[in-house]
Amino acid sequence: MNKIFKTAALALAGVLAVASCQKTPEFILTDVGPETTVNSYTESTYMGADIKFSIDINDKDFALSTLKAHLYYGATKVSDLTIRTKEYGTYEGSIKAPLMKDIPNGVAELVFTSQNVGMGLTYDTVYVALKRPDFATLTLKTEDGAEYEMTKVEDKAYAYEVTGNFPEKVKAHIVTPAINADGEVITIGWDGSALSAGHENPVPFTAGLAGEYTISVDLMSLEAAPLGAGNIVSTVELKQGQVMDFGTVVDLNNWTLDYDYFIANENFTEIKFRAVDGTYQLSYDIEKMWVKVEPVDANGDLLTLSADGSGAPWVIGSGMGKPVVGPGWNTEDGAYPMAQVAEKVYQITFTAPGQVAVSSADFKFFHQKGWGGEFVKSDYAEINLAPAFDMTDSGNIQGKELKGGKSYKLILDLTDGVKAAKVSYEEVVVPVNMLDIKVNGVAALKMSNSVYKVMAVEVEQNSIISFSGISNPLDWYVDPDHFELTAEGLKFKAVSGYYSFELDLSNQFVTVRRVKADGKAATYADEGAITIMGWGIAHPVMTSQLAWDSGQLITLAEVEDGVYQFTGIAVEETDGETIGGRWRYDYVSMKFFGQAGWGAEYGTVTLTDEAKKWLAVPGNIELADGVTLEMGATYVMTVTDCTPLDGDSKFNCTVDFKKL
Repeated sequence: MNKIFKTAALALAGVLAVASCQKTPEFILTDVGPETTVNSYTESTYMGADIKFSIDINDKDFALSTLKAHLYYGATKVSDLTIRTKEYGTYEGSIKAPLMKDIPNGVAELVFTSQNVGMGLTYDTVYVALKRPDFATLTLKTEDGAEYEMTKVEDKAYAYEVTGNFPEKVKAHIVTPAINADGEVITIGWDGSALSAGHENPVPFTAGLAGEYTISVDLMSLEAAPLGAGNIVSTVELKQGQVMDFGTVVDLNNWTLDYDYFIANENFTEIKFRAVDGTYQLSYDIEKMWVKVEPVDANGDLLTLSADGSGAPWVIGSGMGKPVVGPGWNTEDGAYPMAQVAEKVYQITFTAPGQVAVSSADFKFFHQKGWGGEFVKSDYAEINLAPAFDMTDSGNIQGKELKGGKSYKLILDLTDGVKAAKVSYEEVVVPVNMLDIKVNGVAALKMSNSVYKVMAVEVEQNSIISFSGISNPLDWYVDPDHFELTAEGLKFKAVSGYYSFELDLSNQFVTVRRVKADGKAATYADEGAITIMGWGIAHPVMTSQLAWDSGQLITLAEVEDGVYQFTGIAVEETDGETIGGRWRYDYVSMKFFGQAGWGAEYGTVTLTDEAKKWLAVPGNIELADGVTLEMGATYVMTVTDCTPLDGDSKFNCTVDFKKL
């Protein structure tokens, strides 16, 4: 029903848009779609190949509008196509069956939707058997015309390799044998982070040196090797000011660089090394498209800080990180070296909000990548961090007046040793390659390569939200608590106020949070905002459970004054595919808070009679004893009758819970 409603709404939006240009519009609508016949389609093929089809479309009462084809792997739409159908007759086309990571052989669902100008719809569904490319050999074709036969790796399905004398860098495509009598082949290239069928970019194989080495591809994991001598290059000698050559694995138009260690020219065609001469380990993160730099000694061991201020200080904490905010107080994935840019002078730069949270950053300087020696306030001879930061007696640097879109460079001067440190900060401009994405005309900031965020935009309840700079926003997952899909577009359901909009381009969903005018988290005391945390609740999928103060903080949608709701589908704990899977079917333990984190929280929770069928409140709000939710069903929690904060910073409320 969701698919039908969404398609109908989009069609009506188009009808209204055209009709609005007329002086006296007249709408003739129908619930009868065109007459369609699927003449033929590719019933069986490989992932990565085209599925061809032929359909007859006619309509005795209305002119035709469009024919849409949607391909589903399970419940996930993986490809779509729209054909304009102005004339009656036969329409032929093809839709790509994408080659995706770790998807097993199976049957895909191909749904055709034909529509007339009266908004009538007809659905036809066919099923296509798909299998992953699996041949005895593949062909590696280089850009200079050379061809090499790749053979299967013994005891490893879908893996192929070829060993030969190759130059240091090889740009090549992989081509399968013919997959049908027409001689069609599947060409596999590189999408910037993985192998991709039908992609035009060659795979950027790169070894450390020219000579004999093995080139390999895995058509199940979509991995290729070597890419930059195995993703990590250790004990590399670099000189300050030298021009960098990252090899073909790094596309500077898409990758993010650490500009404490690198300097880019205006058009990103030349990158120079910023830090002092030394030995460094470069790690190429293909998934995040990020080059991580860590200083090491001649043996490849990470540098630590000496008492005289030489070596390397490290930053560990929460609410900050590179290339994006990382795990809080984590000494492995959340420890970052400062770049030495002059003798015993170090710097680290964070851009808000993607690399440093505007309201919850809390970190400090350490003598090593891990626990041990650390800086406390008494170690500093000079502290110049106001107004952006504060420092506690224990040496923690906390964000105070940080603003979205600004970059903050922290400078640690240890020329007089670690017991006479000087710390300051500067606002700087960091070069960013980013898309021009806006929400209601307000520009979004780049949080990562696939996530953009508008820090704060004032929105009126029942107004239409406009998105620009992204394609097909109405085809994205629609958060039922904040949006309603109407003929005019996405109507905002929550009460008027300031909200942040975080857009995940890869997974196509929008996270909406209640905020203050400056983008900081809204509170219950000031804006009436309620934050939800706990286990068994998630956003946007169950593998992203909100947990306790995890950084995934979500505000409940206030759909009427004093009426809040949270809607989601009941799923398994391991479900990472169902967008909107926000309730764990067999376990829930959650709580309401009055801010983004610990502090004010609920006191007494009164359950309605309907809610008592599902929930109990032994302390946290939990599923009642012996109760499980129906897998795949949608449930909505409504919170009402909330009282002002009392002297203990508690508020009481009533909770309703029901299955839709």
